[in-house]
Parts: sequence; C-alpha cells; structure tokens
Amino acid sequence: MPGLRCALGWGGLVAASVLAAGCGVSAPIVVIDEEVATVAVASWSADGPGRTRIEVDNADGAWLVTDWQEAGLGLSVPIVGLWPDTEYSARAVSEDGQESADVAFTTGAVPATVPGYSVAGTPGWEGYLLTGLISDPSAVVILDEAGRVVWYHVGKKGLRALRVRLAPDGSGIRYASIEAVAVPEKSELVTVDWAGTTVSTHALPRFTHDFVDDGADAVGIFLDVRPGRSGTDVAGDSLWHIDGETGGTDEIWSSWDTWEVPPDSEMQAGSWTHANTLDVREGGGWWLGFRNESRIVEIEAGGTVGRQLGGEESTWSFPEPADAPKFQHGFQFLEDRVVIFDDRDPASDEDSRVLDLALDDTALTATAIAEWHHDPPISVYALGDVDHAADGSTLVTFSSAGVIDDVSPEGELRWELQTSLASGVSYVLRVDALPGITRVR
Repeated sequence: MPGLRCALGWGGLVAASVLAAGCGVSAPIVVIDEEVATVAVASWSADGPGRTRIEVDNADGAWLVTDWQEAGLGLSVPIVGLWPDTEYSARAVSEDGQESADVAFTTGAVPATVPGYSVAGTPGWEGYLLTGLISDPSAVVILDEAGRVVWYHVGKKGLRALRVRLAPDGSGIRYASIEAVAVPEKSELVTVDWAGTTVSTHALPRFTHDFVDDGADAVGIFLDVRPGRSGTDVAGDSLWHIDGETGGTDEIWSSWDTWEVPPDSEMQAGSWTHANTLDVREGGGWWLGFRNESRIVEIEAGGTVGRQLGGEESTWSFPEPADAPKFQHGFQFLEDRVVIFDDRDPASDEDSRVLDLALDDTALTATAIAEWHHDPPISVYALGDVDHAADGSTLVTFSSAGVIDDVSPEGELRWELQTSLASGVSYVLRVDALPGITRVR
C-alpha cells in the first residue's frame, strides 16, 4: 500500500508552511552538483518524531535509498552512486509511511578528460571499484559493475592517483597523489568530499605508491634516499605514520636500518628495494612488498621485521622454484594463503600472472595452488593488483594495460573491463556499498 503523499514543498518558508498544515515530510529539492555531475544533493524538511530519508527511482523502478535522517527542518544529503546522463525521480519518505511527491532530476555528463570504459561478460559481484587513471592529469573514479563512472575527480597535472580509498569518516575519498618522477618531492595525500571539494591536501615529500588507513590517520610508503656504497645516492624505502588532520609524519621503519645496501652495480639506477604495495597485517603491523627484491616482508607495529616471502631470506621455501614471485605488486594475505599479482620480467617471455600460494607454517613451504594468465598474455610493467573474494573468485587488475578481470573460482574469465583512450588504471579497491546510500536493485 503506498504511503500518504504530501503536497510539493520547495524548502525554507514553503516547506515550513506545508509542515504546519499537517504534512509530515516535504518534497525534496534536488540539485546536481557543479563539480561532480553524477552527484545530486537532496534537501527537504520533516516534522514528527520519526526519521526520514530519500528514495530514488530510475526508469526501471526503485534504485537506491539514502540513510535515515532525524526529523527536522533543513535536512540535506548527497546522493552518490548515480549513473551519468540519466533521468531519476526522488521523494522523501518517513518511517511511519508518509511520502512526498516525486521530483524529477537528470544527472550530467562525465567530462571528456575522464576516459570511458567498456565491459564484456557478466560479473559475479555487485558494488563499486575505486581506482585512479594513469594519465596526465590523473583522475580518481568510482565505477560500478557495468563499467559506469558514478563519481570522478580530476587531479593535478604531473601527479598520479595510485591508491584510492574511502575517507575514514565516509564523507568522500582519500587518495595518494604521487609525483611521476623517480624521487617524488611533490607528492600529496588528498581528501575530497562527495561534492568534489578538496577538504585537505597534505604535502608529503617522497611519499610514493601506497598507503593504508590507521583510523583517521594513515601509514604510507616513503622513499629514503641516502649515500650508497660508492657515495652516490641510493633510494631505499621507509614506512611513516601520517597524521590525518595535520599531515605531520613520524618514521616507523626504514630499509636502511634493517638490511645492508648492495653494491651499486646490483641496483637499477640507484633504486634499491622499491617498495610498491602496503597491506595491514592481521593482529597489527603491515605487509610491505618490494618489487626489486621480489619479496614481501612483515613489518611489526614496533618496526621489527618478521616473516618474509620470497627473496634470499624467505621464511617459506618454494618446492617449485617457478612458484616464487618475481617483481610482484598487489597481494592479499588470507588465513593460510597469499594471492599475488606477479608482474614477472617484462624484458623476458614471461607474461604477468596471478599466483595463489598455500603457506605451510609447519613445513615452512609456499606451494602454488593455482596460477592464472590472461588469454592472450599480458605483460604488465607497472603496478598490478588482486582482490580475492569470499566465494573464491579473484578480481585481477592489469594496471598498465588498463584491464580489470573477474575470474571465477574455477579460473574462468567471466567479466572484463577495459579503459578507453589507452589509459592505465592504478591499484583497485572493491567495496560493496558507498557511504550514505543503499542500492535496492
């Protein structure tokens, strides 16, 4: 049974007069955001003790609802997760069944500077992908499973959006904006709200590649450049704690304090460890991947090195030498396994692969459970990521190729996304929902 529909009210004095006449909820005013054409802001008023929210329909019926809001005048919420260039209608509803009149609105177009995407197949997941575009200027995008851009933000020229995460308070996104040079002195940690407004920009010299959340704060990878054996500069790596409010930093760990720097002849242009991926370790601390040393290292919360996978000091041995990672990037530790995006050597005939290793903590062995290659083969020279889901499927990101694959538990490709304009994608975060809204279909 449909709820009681109230007359159309246009906010402010009109909405107040409607409420005074006995209508418990006014129709919303819906405005498309000036910066992000796929975001709408709904404003409405409601009296009574119950909560209200906004319901949004598209041409096929109910699409999404916002979180419940306490009753009052001047309510306002952003509506995210909308498709570009699409007609919608919205209404305000109350918990006791009252409904306002429907209000029509249409989202705008995504800017031409943000590439489009094509998809093939049927995904085995629903939700959203947060990623950056390897382009100049770089852009941050949120994609749905149909490859539609439902949110975007264009960054600064000369900087690349490498890691994109939801802002800790759910008000927008936070991303690593990394200068595209060997020693990135102009890198930043940027927070942007859903309306596309930059909330904070923390200048972080030598911040590179990746970060993880630490509540409202963060922990990030930084280059640590010091004189090597011959006296020339060598780029090691370090972990630093980043204050989310001020951008202040404190060092947690450095490769220089742990290992002996190798001869210059064993490094590529002074690049020693080349840390590229950071993940939170269960129980505290972090897993840190080192591309140039083909190993992933456990860094405990106090800065002590724990277990290592790959490299000369590997905790686990590889019964099959071919199962050892080579120039790996993204990875995900599970209960007794690790799934790795293994770039391998682009100068050889080795294409990039997904490597799924069983970790035996008694025998201290790492044995391949599965290995997956793209058909036709793809060799990724930069980045690369994996996201293993609870159903056994894996989302695989071939970053420099601009390809994201959804691989079934049986190893079958069931969905593929490709970028247009030959743009690559950075690391990818998959989320089931966006803050403040719930999709109902």
